[in-house]
Amino acid sequence: MIKRTSALSKLNYRKVFLYFLLFQVVCIVVFLLQQNLIFNPQRIYRVLLKIIKRNDNKTILIWNSPNRIETAAFGLGHEPFVQHGCEVSTCVVFDNTSSVLPLEDYDAIIVNIQELWKTGMPSFNRRKHQRLVFLTQESPTTLPYIQYHLVGNLFNWTMSYKLNSDVLLLYGRIRPGPKAPNTLADTHKMMEEMHLPPARNYAANKTRQVVWMASHCNTKSLRETYVRELSKFISVDVYGGCGNFSCDRNGTHWLSHPKCYDKLEGEYKFYLSFENSICTDYATEKFFEIMKRRIIPVVYGGANYSVLAPHHSYINVLDFETPEKLAQYLRFLDENDMFYNEYFWWKEHYQVEAGVDQMARHGFCDLCKKLHQDEDISKYYPELISEWHPSTQCKYFGSWERTMTTTSTTQSSSTTQSITTSSIATNSPNSTNVTGVQNSPRLHKKLLGYVMQRLLP
Repeated sequence: MIKRTSALSKLNYRKVFLYFLLFQVVCIVVFLLQQNLIFNPQRIYRVLLKIIKRNDNKTILIWNSPNRIETAAFGLGHEPFVQHGCEVSTCVVFDNTSSVLPLEDYDAIIVNIQELWKTGMPSFNRRKHQRLVFLTQESPTTLPYIQYHLVGNLFNWTMSYKLNSDVLLLYGRIRPGPKAPNTLADTHKMMEEMHLPPARNYAANKTRQVVWMASHCNTKSLRETYVRELSKFISVDVYGGCGNFSCDRNGTHWLSHPKCYDKLEGEYKFYLSFENSICTDYATEKFFEIMKRRIIPVVYGGANYSVLAPHHSYINVLDFETPEKLAQYLRFLDENDMFYNEYFWWKEHYQVEAGVDQMARHGFCDLCKKLHQDEDISKYYPELISEWHPSTQCKYFGSWERTMTTTSTTQSSSTTQSITTSSIATNSPNSTNVTGVQNSPRLHKKLLGYVMQRLLP
């Protein structure tokens, strides 16, 4: 009986809501007829613009590809700015199917540069107050068709993952909490506390070493050749189109299903957060989604990760001379929980945001705020080559396999051994003081320094 009453209530609510909408439509039509607007498009536009901007609303048009998840995740209209809790919410978003105003009347027009080949640039007589926004979440290596010399002095703002963008459209953010350390000394102290009870053992029940998940197997960064070389020295399981393992995908966007990440963090100790291109500031969900998890990201990209993440929370491939030396260090951590757990010292003191929802929320909230704050500030980008051309923003490596073939030959005369605490105790200076290393947290800096000295160039 209760369920039936609830169902009837929902049905009645829907009827009332539909009647209310119908009443509003009738009122609008009557109003237009009274004002002699029903057959006068120009006057209709002026009335609509007056209604839309009656609360000083700024209007935003998504010019092309509104269905791409980085913009679609936010929503259309005014309500999303309220729902997402934007600091400044007096804005309205339209796409190219819901647009009701002439292009000349929008305060901002977002051009997704990634999809420009489909639509071309909007053509209209621009007004002084308008902002043409260059938007992309992809690296410059995916934009070879852009004729950069033709787009100078067109765009007013940029909206992207780059940290110097006018509006940040980041794949993720890592924010310090009230108890986050302020100095490196405080950080080291917190790392040492990971050795003491009741600190959590993040290595517990993990039976596999390294995992990589990718569907693009031929990349500008040559990450696939690095993985192949790395797998010669340590076990690497590859999920997705580039490997033999599979995982659930998310049907709405590029991210894997949360259950997939649950599986990986429960079984593996290291995740290869390898970008498809090595470009300035380009750090994607491959990094931030893993930072949310109980698994160490091994990063390979062009971002300055020390700006994005806490000290000693990730391992950077480019800190190691060869894939073989990286493998040696990963095996060392795999065999020594004390050192492995140090990489999780920050978990209780920082908050990680990742995913398309936070990307869109921060991006559009910040854009709305900027439209109100900077409405009297004039800005143009005279050229985009210095900030967006692959030749100025990206690095390229030769095949890691080919490099390693040469390197391995020169090192063949010496014996390469796995670094363990026992080998440190035998070979390091003052080795007689390293007895009982698992119970001596104070020595971790000395031991780790020795390990890094052995592995780094």
